[in-house]
Amino acid sequence: MDWTSHTMERIPESGTLKMFDLAKSLESQGKKVYHFEVGQPDFPTPDNIVKAGIEALKKGLTRYTPARGIPQILDAIQGYYMSRGIKINGRNNVIVTPGAKMALFQGFLSTIDAGDDVLLLAPAWPTYRVMIRTVNAKPVDVCTSPNYGLDEEALKHAVSRTVSALVINSPNNPTGGVLSKEDMKLIYDLAMDHDFVVFSDEIYETLVYDGFKQTSMLEVDPTLERTLVINGMSKSYSMTGWRLGYAIGNEETISNMARIQQNTTSCATSFVQYAGVEALTGNQNSINVMVKEYQARRDEITRLFNEIEGVPCLNPMGAFYVFPDFTRFGLSSNTLAELLLKKTGVCCTPGIAFGAKYDNYLRFSYPISVSEIQEGMARLAEFLPTLM
Repeated sequence: MDWTSHTMERIPESGTLKMFDLAKSLESQGKKVYHFEVGQPDFPTPDNIVKAGIEALKKGLTRYTPARGIPQILDAIQGYYMSRGIKINGRNNVIVTPGAKMALFQGFLSTIDAGDDVLLLAPAWPTYRVMIRTVNAKPVDVCTSPNYGLDEEALKHAVSRTVSALVINSPNNPTGGVLSKEDMKLIYDLAMDHDFVVFSDEIYETLVYDGFKQTSMLEVDPTLERTLVINGMSKSYSMTGWRLGYAIGNEETISNMARIQQNTTSCATSFVQYAGVEALTGNQNSINVMVKEYQARRDEITRLFNEIEGVPCLNPMGAFYVFPDFTRFGLSSNTLAELLLKKTGVCCTPGIAFGAKYDNYLRFSYPISVSEIQEGMARLAEFLPTLM
């Protein structure tokens, strides 16, 4: 008997983790690898957050919690947005989930029907496509200009009666590009005119540079009529393994998501939620430290890429990725990524993972030390001319 369901046909292997596994195999053979593939902060979780989690464990706060989250974290999320002038009701408009991925998946299940079209501003994080296909909907890429610049005409042309949702991600993975407030207003107006929901993945919102301030879709759609915001603790507070995310939306959508959570994961991990309260309400200086360091790394990696002939690389405004163009070398991104790993030890993610039209690009994540960036880039600078 074949135990594999047809659903698995819509769930491919992760392009990033495939490269990571190959890198680990080479490392086990004693080869030096420079890890530019995994999008994970290299900073430790701040001490005050760790202590809050430990204290919760010591107090025995290890039981089930309400599906939407403990009242303290719902209030903390409300307060976090109120401090930015954004009014939400934490008890009605928020659900806390085991990671932002679960918030996304619950949101898709709650709002998208089989056969619907879901627009993605591309390049786009691959998991969006997998989740959309898993609910039997169709992902449709709407390509942006370099650095995630909104192409208004392309977006308007893509909207049709079969479109039920649009997914945006600013700052963007993989480009690090950002959407402006004017871009978001245009998107909201289209959603109102054509009756679709906007999924706004704002997981990188605090990691922005050069004085830029990222607008939330909550500022453009304060009534939450057309918006579901996805956020979490992984990037801003270096809490990737803690698995704590949340969604903000209208009461109907959040209630539907809570029903899904009740019947799947039950709730986010109890003591992790208490650590999340401290993350949101405690000292925020750790974010400033990370942003300052990431900006220095961004400046260095883009400088070094632009010194390599034939590899243009834009300077992103947020997140911790660059997405240089390798068109000149005439190789598919999968082939080139594996070749670079084997020949130079530099591990990155093939651009094809982020959309069919991005097979000439590679994504480089830079939450690694400046010295590692410099060494890895030196190896690329030495090897790439041999491909010409």
